[in-house]
Order: sequence, then C-alpha cells, then structure tokens
Amino acid sequence: MRFLVTAAVVLALGCTALPAGADGAPYTGKQYDFGGSITQISGDVPVVDDIANSITTSTNATVAEIAAHRDSLAYGGIYPAAGTPDQLTTYPQPAGIAASDQYSVTVEQAAGQQPSFVYKALARKADTNREQDTSWTSFSFSGSVTVRVRLLAGTATGCLVRPISAAITPSYAGNVCTFTTNQPGNLSVEFEPNIHNPVLHPMLVFANPPEVDVPSPSDPNVLYLGPGVHHLGANQPIQSGKTIYLAGGAYVEAAFIAAGAVSNVAIKGRGVISGLFLDTGDQDQNKDQPGLIDIADQASSNLLVEGVTLVDGPRFNIRALGQYTTVHNVKAISWWYSTDGMVGGNKSLLEDNFIKVNDDSIKLFWGDTVARGNTIWQLENGASFMISWNIQQDSDTFHVYDNDVIHSEAYQLEKPAVFRALHAGSGTMSRYLFDDIRIENANWRLFYLAVENNKWYDPALGYGEVDQVIFRNIHAYTTFSQPNVVTGVDANHKVRDINFQNVYADGVCFNNSQAGNFSIDPGTTNAIRIYRSTDGSCHT
Repeated sequence: MRFLVTAAVVLALGCTALPAGADGAPYTGKQYDFGGSITQISGDVPVVDDIANSITTSTNATVAEIAAHRDSLAYGGIYPAAGTPDQLTTYPQPAGIAASDQYSVTVEQAAGQQPSFVYKALARKADTNREQDTSWTSFSFSGSVTVRVRLLAGTATGCLVRPISAAITPSYAGNVCTFTTNQPGNLSVEFEPNIHNPVLHPMLVFANPPEVDVPSPSDPNVLYLGPGVHHLGANQPIQSGKTIYLAGGAYVEAAFIAAGAVSNVAIKGRGVISGLFLDTGDQDQNKDQPGLIDIADQASSNLLVEGVTLVDGPRFNIRALGQYTTVHNVKAISWWYSTDGMVGGNKSLLEDNFIKVNDDSIKLFWGDTVARGNTIWQLENGASFMISWNIQQDSDTFHVYDNDVIHSEAYQLEKPAVFRALHAGSGTMSRYLFDDIRIENANWRLFYLAVENNKWYDPALGYGEVDQVIFRNIHAYTTFSQPNVVTGVDANHKVRDINFQNVYADGVCFNNSQAGNFSIDPGTTNAIRIYRSTDGSCHT
C-alpha cells in the first residue's frame, strides 16, 4: 500500500517538510570517480534511469510469475476481493498467556465495541536492549474501524501513530489514544513524550485484512492449529504439498524446519509462533538454535508465509530460500543480535510485513526480489536493509520500494545503518533499486556500503564487488550522528556505480558528499553519484 507523507504530518513530528516542486530532472550534483576526480552533474542522468527502468520491468514480471505460482496452492489466496463487506474479527486470549500490563485495546465498528487481546514480550538481551518490553494486538477487518489504546501504566501528554505515511491523526484524552483507519496496516501507537528512541514500552497494532483461503480443519494435508496454546517443540517438519495453519488465538511453541527441498507449501493464519522455549539466555549459545521458519534448500519452490506473528525467536525468524516465495503480512519481534527478520530465495516477494528485530530486518541476498510495503523497527544492531553479508555468488535485480523505517535504535556499535553492505564474499551484488523509502526516528547512520574483510570470511576465497545500486527518493525526517561510508576493499574490488538520487536527511537534499556527510574512498570506488532535482522537490 502506498501513502502520501504530507507536509502537515511531517511538521507535526517536529521535522522539516520538503518543498513542493515539479519532480525529477533536471538534476544537479557531483560524480566521484576512481582516483579522486570529481565532475559536475547537470541535467538528465540517462544511464541511471535506464538501470532503474530495467530493474522495474524485470521485477514486475517476477511478481506476476510469483502470483501465478501462488495461485496454484490449495490455500494460496492472500488478497481480499474488492467489495469485501465491512467486518471485524478479534481473537481470543490463549489460556495461560498473560495480558499486557502496559496497555489494553478496544476496536469498534457499527455493530459495537469489543476488546482486542494485548500480548506482551519482555526484552531478552538486557545488556544492550534499550526497551523493556513490547506489547501488541492483532485483529482483522474491512471497511472502517475505530481503535482505542488505553495506557495502563504511567502518564502521557498525547499520542501519535507511526508510520507517518499512514497519515493517521489520533486524539488523546484520559490516557486513551483513539484513531480510525479504513485500510490494513502495521502500526505503532506511541504516547508522548516517549516517542523517540528508546521507546521503553512499545505498543503495536496489527490491523490485518480479512483472511482469505482459510483451510478446512478436516483437510488431511493441513496441520490445523486452533485457538489455545500448542507445545510442539523444535524440528516440526515442513513438507511438500502441505499447509500449516495457525488460527487467530493460537499460540504455538515451535520451530518449523524443512529437511531438504520442498515445494507447494503454505504457512498462514493469524496465530503466534513463539521461540521463547528455545532461548538459552546467552547470545553465543543462541546462535546454535534453529530459526522459527527455516526452508534452507534453494531447490525449494512455491512457498507462502502469510499473516502469522513470530515472537521471541533466539535465531532468525524466516529463511525461505525457494524460488517463487511470498512472505506477506508477517510480523516478527525478537531481541538478540542473531535474530534476522526475513530472507527469501530467487524470485521472492516480501510484502506488507512488520519487522522488529536485532539483526538484519530484510536480507537482500538472492536476486529477482521485491520488498514493498514493509514497516521496520530496527533494534540496536544490524541493518534495516542488508545488501550483502559474505555472499559468494553473483546476485542481481532487487526492487525495494514504498517501505517505512519507523525507528532505528543503533547507538554504540560502529557499523549499523539503515542501508548496509558488509560484503566480503566473492560474488558481485548488483542492480538494486531502493525507491520511496521513509525513515523516521533514526539518528546513527543512514548508509554503510563496503566491500571489506571480516572475521567470518576467509579472504583466500577472494572478493567481489557491489555495483549498480540506486537510492532514489530516500527521505529521512531525522538527523544522523555518523557519516555515510562508501568504500571497496582494493582497486580491483570496488563499490561502483552507486547513485544517491534525491536523498534527504539532516534537513538537506544531498547534492554532493559534503551535504550528505559522505566518506568516499577514492582508491576503491568509482562512479559514485550524489544529485538532486533542481526544482527543490527532492523527488523523482
């Protein structure tokens, strides 16, 4: 879903609004080439437009291919039909799962008001986590719904709803934040004055669309997990041709793992998968624990993960490396440095998810991937968007657009950034288009793009490059304390053809390295372009 960030909404957060303009070319800026030469950019930049158009054409075709495969699944529907009648569904409290002591929630349509159960997960990495816990509620609806979030602990002076692109203006009275929405979304309700990092007690509202293609409990090809607590344990098999369904109100302690290549698999519903039973309480030991959904064999095909909420995993949340993979409307909340959010295989669609983790939120490692409509709350480690981590094969063609980073909490580790490459592998990572991405409460670093050695890589395997990356219409309504870094590892393994087109941060639309606070290594980079529209719009 695509929203408009209005000047009024930006100013309400105390940020600087972008000026209006005609958008696009002509441009002005600088190009930084190998050896230190600098040339002026004036007018069009057709070489970059051609790359962007090629990526868009290719990934549009990929999305259509993925949809055709998904339609062949027995329960592959994910989008409600147009004209779906107004409805509101809440889910029961699982027996033995305590309600949040921080918040309560009611939701209302014409038929009346009803409570929506609020969960709470405690922060787990006490030495670095800046938050104390996270609460969330989940319901499904179509039409319009009024949500009331009551603060049960402490006091407040007002409230806001993120992402700001949702353009929701709440009201506040008597410790209750009230708002109405007519479209699904993964939202953060924040009580003033604690709306900037660290938010000690986050409150999330997962306003889902109505479910589509709900499996029958009697289908022999379905593992149907109804409301209540299910203690399944680790190593639950993912099998070809099977569906795993978690009904709303299901709380499932499990790790679902494919032993080899699988195909035609769906994991869906509105229930919760908890990995707390796997958590050792130790960062190093947790690295040996399984992910919550793990399909590691790249010969896998036609995978769907939809609607579920994953919490307290001590390792990664979703690794689904098959071709034709869809991860849609999934929510992930976890605390340790080893807790990545999600990664798909070649030809993947990562769409409308909410990710609040402490390693990389979205890994962009395997090509022909689209990531759109996602909302990210990055904890103190990792990257919101990770371009590479020691990948040893060439990978290309990624379209990442219309995403929101509502918080990024990095404050002490050197290399966390919203956009990051820590590429020590021998592959060349190329053809990335990042477009229309909004960053709100983040103040550490925006870009860290490097080919560099690290302790997890053997340099004898050789190095690759990072090539043809476009950052377009990246708007950060915040100020960063750390410089943006662009560097290769040597003159033969560069970061090259990197384009910062209409990037806005620190109250400035970048048109040179000084304006963007960039550190660019002239001995290991080439064709680094930083430019903006001359009309002042900072938008293409």
